[in-house]
Amino acid sequence: MELLGLIGYGLSCLAYLIFFLLLLASRQQSLSGTLTRVLGAVLCISSLISCWQLYQGFSLLYVLYFEALKNVLVTLLILGVKLRSASLKELLSHRETHQYLMAIIVLVTISVFSIITRQNFVWVFIGFMALNLWPLVLLEQVFRNAQKRARWAVWPFVFGLGSMLVFDFVIFAQGALINQLDFNFWYLRGFLSAAMMPFILLSSKRIKNWSSDLFISRDVVFYSSILVLSGIYLLLLAFTGYVIRFLEGQWSELLSIAFMCLGILVLFAVLLTQNFRNRIRVFISKHFFANRYDYRLEWLNLIAAIERSNSQDIYESACNALSEVLQLDGCIYLQLNNVNRLEIMNFGQLKPDASALAQLDGLVSYFQSQNWIIDLAELQSSPDIYKDLQLDEAALLNDNIEILVPVFFQQQLTGVFAMTRPANKGLLNWEDRDFLFALTKQLGNYLSLQETQKQLAQTQQFAVFHRMSAFVLHDLKNIQAQLSLINANAEHHKDNPEFIEDVFATVDSASMRLQKVVRQLATKSMEKIKEPKQQVEIKSLLEATITLANMHQPKVTLDCPSGLYVYADKERFAGVMMHLIENAQQASNPEEQVQLIGIKQENRLILSIRDTGCGMTQSFIRDKLFTPFSTTKGNAGMGIGVYEARQFFEENSGLMSVHSEVGKGTTFTIEMSLSEYQEIGYNNHGKIINC
Repeated sequence: MELLGLIGYGLSCLAYLIFFLLLLASRQQSLSGTLTRVLGAVLCISSLISCWQLYQGFSLLYVLYFEALKNVLVTLLILGVKLRSASLKELLSHRETHQYLMAIIVLVTISVFSIITRQNFVWVFIGFMALNLWPLVLLEQVFRNAQKRARWAVWPFVFGLGSMLVFDFVIFAQGALINQLDFNFWYLRGFLSAAMMPFILLSSKRIKNWSSDLFISRDVVFYSSILVLSGIYLLLLAFTGYVIRFLEGQWSELLSIAFMCLGILVLFAVLLTQNFRNRIRVFISKHFFANRYDYRLEWLNLIAAIERSNSQDIYESACNALSEVLQLDGCIYLQLNNVNRLEIMNFGQLKPDASALAQLDGLVSYFQSQNWIIDLAELQSSPDIYKDLQLDEAALLNDNIEILVPVFFQQQLTGVFAMTRPANKGLLNWEDRDFLFALTKQLGNYLSLQETQKQLAQTQQFAVFHRMSAFVLHDLKNIQAQLSLINANAEHHKDNPEFIEDVFATVDSASMRLQKVVRQLATKSMEKIKEPKQQVEIKSLLEATITLANMHQPKVTLDCPSGLYVYADKERFAGVMMHLIENAQQASNPEEQVQLIGIKQENRLILSIRDTGCGMTQSFIRDKLFTPFSTTKGNAGMGIGVYEARQFFEENSGLMSVHSEVGKGTTFTIEMSLSEYQEIGYNNHGKIINC
């Protein structure tokens, strides 16, 4: 066990020597930084003396002197952190420091007196228990009173020192009970002390007023970590070999030697594996060093670069932004098309030839399965990293394509950015790859959004065209219905002068409506062409509408007083009323009757169209009745008549409501403002004037 103790204290001495040198290089002038450096030196010397004592066998009292000094420095350091003292003078002048120093004097006096008079070490062990308990209490107070972010910085310090203090407290407590130390525990102190050094060092890096300028080379940490892992592994091998020798008997020595040799071979095989070394290097870089890139600033720079781009081509804008942020000499974007091939969307400075494009097309399956950035220089030097990749990199390098970054949207490959190497960059490391993935992910989302907006704009244009076509077809359908009525009644009434007069009036009305349709198509407008409003006498308009409607069954009756006027487009008013009346007729049986009732309420006109037909459900009225292109007539209807009617009345400051019950019928109610009758004339410029 003495050999094990020598190894442990030797490792502890080496660990705190490195700790001291690193803190010395930081040149921090704060009190906490100074005390930490001194503590590192004392821990190194204390471990060295403990190691030397095991080797030479001199009195343990010399070791305990340095242990006492170490405990005092630990307590002063914790007090400095707790009290936030700026200088040693300020720390020593504090009341809590005075109390601690007085307690130290009392404990030392009692211990020395006990040793001199009685040769009894019990009070020495009790004194060390007090020396370890006091800083433990202070550590708990520091951690409990720290804010959330401060706890993140201070917890390794609390864990490292706290573990050593608790272990020592247990050792000296046991010593006080039996008046001697348990050297099995004493030999293990060195290993624990060495293992806790990284935690104290980590806190010294995180707490700004300890070592804000402290920098440790990543390579130093990497190789130190490899050394520590190797040492731990070898210790485990040694312990296992010892167990084998203890248990096996006469073959034990041979088995333990064979086991050690095999274990060392495994260790060398693992350490020489490039993949294992890379994993350790990335783990150290991610967890012990700050990121090379400030993603917030880089993201803002990327957004600003996109906004500065003057190109109307979204792909060129994306490549220009990426080139600006990464300082590239050239960048192109290749989009995955419907036949699973990469299609160049912009060229810029890079113009790959046919052989390069063939190589790029062959990468689609690799990107879909691996989702990995290809660095062609790394591929040349270390092809084993890119498993299952079949690529002639010379064809791409000849066209200055050096890096290929896949772009994914919703976990599907959408394209690839092909680019030159960023300025002042060698082979890509994990940080460069993460940064490239972040940039291209943002640009991929930007491109997908722009493409979606473009498709949406095209869809809206088609929707406008289809909607305009529906309105035009609806008007043509109504005109065709009027002309069909003429043909249907011509055989019976062609000799009737009144019929002939009505025919000419109907043809004239149809001609005017066709002119509106032609003008609407010529202007490519979705909205109805609005004629100037005029004064309309309600009863005469309804009578003319009913005359046409009564050519079908069931018949329509009118009950409306004369002398009621509104301002409206007469043709559209007649058209929407005709449509509502036809709907009522189609919903009713031929032997039933449709009522059209008009009344005056103050200065409002109330029109009601009542039928006793099949009726409508409330859900249909709520969800579909006033929705354009929703119809119950199948191919016979366009589904825009009721929608157009309500739109017309709302444009004329009116309202349209509906009440219906299934099997009992439907009532459409229309409210419009009445106007006083006035003579209408025209001035020399054709403007309407009131006479």
